[in-house]
Amino acid sequence: MSGSRRAALGVADQVVSSATNYLTAFVASLVLAPRDFGAFVVAFAVVTVLTAATRAVLSEPLIAHLPAVAAPERRRVLAGSALGAAALFGLGGTVLVVGLGLAGGDVFASLAAFTPWIVGVVVVDAGRYVLLARLRTGETLAVDGAWALVQGAGLAVLAVTGAWSPATLAACWGVGALGGLVVLAAVGVERPGRPGAWLREGAYLSGWFTVVSVLGQVQMYAVLLLAGLVVSTSEMAGLRAVQLLVLQPPTTLMAAVLVLATAMFARFPVAADGSLPPGFRALRRRVTLAMAGLGLLICTTIPLRDVLMGLLFPRYVADAALVTPTALTVAVLGLSVPAAATLRGMRRGRLLAGLQVVTSLAIVGGATVGLLAGGVPGLAWGMAGAAVLVVAVQTVAAYRARPRAAEPSASSSGPASSMSSSEPVDLVPEAAR
Repeated sequence: MSGSRRAALGVADQVVSSATNYLTAFVASLVLAPRDFGAFVVAFAVVTVLTAATRAVLSEPLIAHLPAVAAPERRRVLAGSALGAAALFGLGGTVLVVGLGLAGGDVFASLAAFTPWIVGVVVVDAGRYVLLARLRTGETLAVDGAWALVQGAGLAVLAVTGAWSPATLAACWGVGALGGLVVLAAVGVERPGRPGAWLREGAYLSGWFTVVSVLGQVQMYAVLLLAGLVVSTSEMAGLRAVQLLVLQPPTTLMAAVLVLATAMFARFPVAADGSLPPGFRALRRRVTLAMAGLGLLICTTIPLRDVLMGLLFPRYVADAALVTPTALTVAVLGLSVPAAATLRGMRRGRLLAGLQVVTSLAIVGGATVGLLAGGVPGLAWGMAGAAVLVVAVQTVAAYRARPRAAEPSASSSGPASSMSSSEPVDLVPEAAR
């Protein structure tokens, strides 16, 4: 399969995967009473955070490490071990959710509805990353497609019967995950094994990647919290509507490219002298051009801002001016994806964490200065300015960095410096190498 087709399937998979979560929340907003919906949103957020935490500790390091392991048998052992660790994390998350439920109230009722499905959801998500680490994007799309189809069928049954409730919505989402689990087993992913092998071998990346993930999520909530303390709720609503228009969709695509590009960079063997292998720079150029193209597409929303806001968010047409700085922020930050993917593929966890600290400080700092100087419009432009600084710093760091060999384990058959993937890599045209 060509690199372009792999990438297209990977992006499609990310869209389908995100759609299953979005669909759950969207349908809940339509069919549940406001009080029930509020409790459902909180419960769903708790489960989503649990999945994201497992992804940061297990799955994202797996993307960077597994392609660099030379021995096929060792790759299989580590993949099964990672799935076993995911099952263990899922059980821990279930216990945590039950513990949170001791507080009682509506939120606990909704949390209890998600409890039976947590382990399956976490294992399926980890299995997706095992497939993505091998660039088997077609099979990953099949897994998420099965999840979406089963979940959609469940929602159709609820629509006919009218049996809407937090429990039935959670069941549709969870049963959808089990449908994905069946397909995951059918495409040949390893059975969950003892978690110790992966927890030991991936430890050199897990902590740093977790820091990056947590700070990346916290920075946006920090900006929203900051704005909420200063401006009115109506201004906040307008800002959020604009973000939903020009931030959410491209962020999904950027996340897909980041995962795929990380796996591609990680497959290059590490040279003994630390030099970049053939094809590495060519791949980086291709990812950069893809992100630049996406940025230009995002910028087309600027001249169409009044029309788009009128169609999708008619209550907030007066806030259409915020589309310009927000679109520019997203377009610029998209150019940080090649640097982030490069550093992830190089397994430079410590450097990534340091850059994420700089990024979070810059984004929150820019938003703060802009907010104090010019309210919500100033906040939006402050973030755009910070984005330019962030991309410049990350790009320089990525170009100066050199790959780190995958950490050898006690059972590895050779030194990490000699590792290279035994699977073919057809990611860069021969003429570009």
